[in-house]
Amino acid sequence: MIGFDRPLKPEWIYETLKMVKVGDKPSIYNEPFENIVKELVGKEGKRKVRTIIFRSFIYSFQEKRMVIEKNIFIEWTQKQTLDYMRPLFLAKLLIDYEITRFITKKIELSLNHHTNQLSSAIITQKMIQEYGDREVVRHSVNDFLSTLVHFKILERIKPREFRFKKKLSLNNEQAKDFLLLFAQSYLKSGVVDLSKIDTTLLYFFEKVDFKIVAQEYHGKYWEYIRDVNRNLLLIR
Repeated sequence: MIGFDRPLKPEWIYETLKMVKVGDKPSIYNEPFENIVKELVGKEGKRKVRTIIFRSFIYSFQEKRMVIEKNIFIEWTQKQTLDYMRPLFLAKLLIDYEITRFITKKIELSLNHHTNQLSSAIITQKMIQEYGDREVVRHSVNDFLSTLVHFKILERIKPREFRFKKKLSLNNEQAKDFLLLFAQSYLKSGVVDLSKIDTTLLYFFEKVDFKIVAQEYHGKYWEYIRDVNRNLLLIR
């Protein structure tokens, strides 16, 4: 299992994708990237953060790594604000890392709904019981919870105690982009069954009526097929 071994800020992802140019060699951005994450100490930490960002938001959309190729995130980031991109960045991290989805399930089960508080120690303990890999689990839990703090979903109230602040909202356009991302990066298919979207991917978002979104963008980004037994998008 691949661990999630560095906290990420959405600002770092956004500025990186605004900076890169299609057709350039990725290596030319090693030094400029250090200015984006200048609050981090140490070259190794900066390198690992760069690796995660490039892996998820650039390399996952192309077969080779010689030059940067165009993809939906580079395209979206050039025309959208950070606030618009924030939930889509988080969705991609949940799609790419199985362990973040597993942690999300544990958050859902561990959250005290009276106080909206949760403990990283309890989540880590529960995950170790199932996974057994103490080092990967410990780092992944801590770093993903810290990432959720950076995404303004959680707030840290003690070193290992957090409060759930709010879920991120998706307007119809963002929900449309989520469905396109879900089809391309999670399903790797041009067919989306709206009744079978992995709910773990949506846990940190306010509820969305995807049927309304499907109808709104029918004929533009997909064909929407809806009858008694089917609720499908055929991506164009």
